[in-house]
Amino acid sequence: MKTRNLFLALVLATAALSVGCSSNVKLTGTVSYSDDGAPVESGTICFVSGETQGRGTIVDGKFETSFGDEAGLPPGDYQVYFVGVEAVVRESEELPDGSITDAVTAPSIDAKYLSAETSGLTQKIDKSTKTVDFKLDRNPEL
Repeated sequence: MKTRNLFLALVLATAALSVGCSSNVKLTGTVSYSDDGAPVESGTICFVSGETQGRGTIVDGKFETSFGDEAGLPPGDYQVYFVGVEAVVRESEELPDGSITDAVTAPSIDAKYLSAETSGLTQKIDKSTKTVDFKLDRNPEL
């Protein structure tokens, strides 16, 4: 009987510890332009903390994070940056010889947001963090 109670206590303690250890925080949010609040249509938001990297795909100004194959991010303090946020600067066009030029794109956001080191954006993620919103400056060269 004592062995059974000891085994049961050990199983319950292990279950309680495992529930608290592997809990990523599911994080959703929005990304918009600071000047008019228009949504950033597409791109990727990146969260970096040491060796930990998580991402979220931006679709119509909204994103949901992932960490590898898992939803959410581990709790921590993250630097935030963006990739693939592009605007068409020049449309593709057909030339007189029938060939077609490629469209030309450029970042639609200020270049400072393209790197974790220069973005100036940070985010603390803990159990209470559910939604975050980022307002980004447009590329001043467009």
